[in-house]
This record gives sequence, C-alpha cells and structure tokens, in this order.
Amino acid sequence: MDQEYPYILMLEDDEDDRYFTQTFFSDRGYNIGLRFLTVANDVVPYLQNCIENNQLLPRLILLDKNIPSVSGIEALRQVKQHPLFSFIPVVMISGNMFPKDINESYQLGVNSFIIKPHNSELTAKTIDAFVDYWFNVVELPEIKDLSFQPL
Repeated sequence: MDQEYPYILMLEDDEDDRYFTQTFFSDRGYNIGLRFLTVANDVVPYLQNCIENNQLLPRLILLDKNIPSVSGIEALRQVKQHPLFSFIPVVMISGNMFPKDINESYQLGVNSFIIKPHNSELTAKTIDAFVDYWFNVVELPEIKDLSFQPL
C-alpha cells in the first residue's frame, strides 16, 4: 500500500476551494492526506480502483453538494448503496443551507452536513473543528483485510 497515513477523499470542483483546503491542511501540519476528485461519478470508480490495486481506502469522504452535472447528493447515493463502501463516513458540504438538501442527505445516510463559511476566519475554525472531531474524537472504520464484507 502506497500511503501509511489516513486520507480524505474530497469531491470539489472549485479550484480555489481545493487550493485553500490543501494549503490550510499543509500549514496546520495535519497528518491527513487529501485526494481530490472533481466529478461526482468518479467517486465509486476511485474506491473500486483502491480495492483492485490494494491501496488504502479513504477514512472519510467529503462531498461538495453543488457539483455541476451530477451532484454530490448523487455521489452520496452511489457510495451508500455500494455494499463495500457504504460504511465509509461521508460528510456533505454546501455553500447553501436548503432544508430539503440537508434532509435528503441525511435520508441517504450522510454522517454530517456542513455549511461552508463565507470568510477565512470562520473557514479556519470550521476546518479545525472538523479535523478535531473526525480524526481525534471519533473512531473511524479501517479496513486491513480487503476481503472484509460489511453487514
């Protein structure tokens, strides 16, 4: 396996958001990798490729709800319906707070829904809280044996 530390698979089409996230994680010295996808329909094939090539699966998937063409909600649906990947925690992020989208995401099995802050100070606080919660407070699932079959 080519990576020794946990990583987040992030679906984000906005180049500036990807750059800011990568820079912030690097500046903070988080020992958490980031892998980016820009197309929602690439999420499950990416995960399948990890299995086929004996690579680590992400410890967490972060989906931007507002992806053009196929939304983050559709990517969530695909992940949660897949028998091998449904156990991976998924967090939805959105620049908009529409109760319909939030409710639909939770109905499909999202583990958390975060509204993107609109300034750098709040963004920094949100990312710090996110990393602390998901990588210091909770225990995330880990697959050591790829023959593992979730219930």
